Amino acid sequence: MKNALLVLVGLAPFFSFAQTLQNDGSPATIVELYTSEGCSSCPPAEHALNQLKHSAGLWKDVIPMAFHVDYWNYIGWKDRFATSEFSQRQREKVSLGQASGVYTPGWFINDQEWRGFFARQSVPYAQGPRAPALKAEIKQDALKIDYDGNRLLRANFALLAMDIETSVKRGENRGRVLEHDFVVVDFASQLGRNSWTFPLKDKTEAPASAVAVWLTPIDGGDPIQTVAGWIEK
Repeated sequence: MKNALLVLVGLAPFFSFAQTLQNDGSPATIVELYTSEGCSSCPPAEHALNQLKHSAGLWKDVIPMAFHVDYWNYIGWKDRFATSEFSQRQREKVSLGQASGVYTPGWFINDQEWRGFFARQSVPYAQGPRAPALKAEIKQDALKIDYDGNRLLRANFALLAMDIETSVKRGENRGRVLEHDFVVVDFASQLGRNSWTFPLKDKTEAPASAVAVWLTPIDGGDPIQTVAGWIEK
C-alpha cells in the first residue's frame, strides 16, 4: 500500500521545486480547530492539536488543521492568521447542522462538531474505508489534484504553517507567548470530478510546511479520500 508517497521532480517558481503526493489506501480523519489568538480559552486547545505532530499516524491517519477566525479581533488583539473566510466556513457548518453554534475553540472531526475536548478526551481519529487513488501535485504556481474515482465531489486543499510563536501584546492573552502548529495559511475548495486545479498564493505571514488535500461529498461529511504531507524544500 502506498500512502503519501513523495516524489520531487524539476523546478517550479512557487516553491522552487515540484512535488507529488499520492494515497491509494484509506482516507485519514480530518480534524479542524477553529481558534483565535484573541481567545483566552484557545491556547489549551491548540496545545492538544499541536501534539498530533508527534503521532505516528500523522497525515496517514489524521490531518490536523487550525483555522484562525477573525470575530475576536475587536477585543484588542488582531490575529494575523485570522480571515473572515474561515469565520464564514465555521458559520456554514452551523447552518448545515454540523455544529450547535459558533464559538472558539471549536472542534470538528470529519465535519461534525466534537466537544470531547471539554471533557478532557483525546482527539479521536482513524482511517476510513479504502478508496481510489488520490494524487496532488505542486507545480509552478498551482496545485493539481487527480482522483481515480468518478463521483461528483468537493475537493479541499490547505497549506499549513508550523512552529510559529506569537507574543501577544493586548487582549485576553496579553503577555502570553502562543505556540501554533498546523495553521491554515491558504485554503480553497471547489466541486468537480476526477481533477481539480487550485492557484497557490504566496503567503508572507508564515511559510507553508505541509499541504493537505481531502475530498468530501458535496455538503461535507466523512472524507472520501485524503492525501497530505510535508513540503520538501
